[in-house]
Amino acid sequence: MLRIGYKLAALGLMSLVLALVLVACGGDDPTPTPKPVAEAPAPTATPKPGVTPEPTATPKPAPAEPEFDAEAYFKGKTIRVMVGFNPGGGTDAQARYMAKAWPQFIPGKPRIVVTNMTPVLTERNFVWNSKPDGLTLAVEATPGIFDMTAPGAQFDMREVTMIGVTSGREGLWVINGKMGYDCFESAWGGSETLTIGQSAPTPADLGSYGVLGWLADEFNVPLEIRNVAAAGSAEQYLMMERGDVNSWLSGTLWDQFPRTRPDWLPNGFIRPFADMSVPGFDLGNNGQMDFHCPNVADAHLDEAQTAIYNAFRGPQIYAAKNVIGPPGMEKGVANALRNALANAMNDEKFASDMQGFTGIKNNFSGGEAAQQQLIETTQAFLDKKDDVDKIIEAVHAKYVK
Repeated sequence: MLRIGYKLAALGLMSLVLALVLVACGGDDPTPTPKPVAEAPAPTATPKPGVTPEPTATPKPAPAEPEFDAEAYFKGKTIRVMVGFNPGGGTDAQARYMAKAWPQFIPGKPRIVVTNMTPVLTERNFVWNSKPDGLTLAVEATPGIFDMTAPGAQFDMREVTMIGVTSGREGLWVINGKMGYDCFESAWGGSETLTIGQSAPTPADLGSYGVLGWLADEFNVPLEIRNVAAAGSAEQYLMMERGDVNSWLSGTLWDQFPRTRPDWLPNGFIRPFADMSVPGFDLGNNGQMDFHCPNVADAHLDEAQTAIYNAFRGPQIYAAKNVIGPPGMEKGVANALRNALANAMNDEKFASDMQGFTGIKNNFSGGEAAQQQLIETTQAFLDKKDDVDKIIEAVHAKYVK
């Protein structure tokens, strides 16, 4: 009987547990609604008896960047300014003027020496690979955008350190005064061949000179581009004087001629042929005569033609003379040089004396703005490079002798 009583008690206990389980699960309801579970409060650390909790750490501000001491940095040092052309041209003249006058505006008044290294591609590679300490710079004749696409180029103009642009936007095509042409339109369908010298062993070396062949095709102008060993200003003067060529495409020569060759224009040895400046720019009077021939883009090109013209001319002349350094220059060094150039170009005596010495019109752009413009102009050119390359290859095959 006792054993039966235990069994009955156990059975009753199991029935009670089963009933509780059914109640908890909602009984026979096939879709029970779960009860919300109370969210457990976030644990709070309770300090142990006798232990003082550590205070919450307060973030410390980053240490202020030490101010760059440009005076101490440049004092007693020598800055080498590279020029990618032989002595005697406009780029060389500007570099030599700056070597004399610019140090007075640089903190510490460092010495500046000029080194000529040709061809220009070699000079640009040298500067690109130099230590970015602000002690190796270059005075360049163009932005170098076409140069960076030439065989052997090691540099990318989107990455160089731009110190500032001193002139730009102008371009001219002059011819020998004995030729029977007046301005560009007078040569359309002409019989006299215009000859011009350029170092262009490959299509890539032709660069912006490709625009001449393109214009010759568009307007039926007889043209020959003679491949020469070097084609800087010094060589161009000699080629014109010897009669090796009868025309010259350049950037800043119009205002230089009264100083470098004062008899050429008055005696009729050369005369204007085409204003090859960016659209909207007028070469004007250089003190000896007015460049009476109109801007080619403004006078003769439609919208589609202007786009092609700008793809050639923009990367070449939007910034003529400019000062650059290697990539990766420390910010304090770069800013010190940029400020020094801006102060010099804003100084009336420095600016007027440089323009008088070189014959190149000042058209200054500060380093930071010029840097961004160089990046944008380079990228715009690279975006159109395939189309430009096709034109250059055709021009090289047809006109380069």
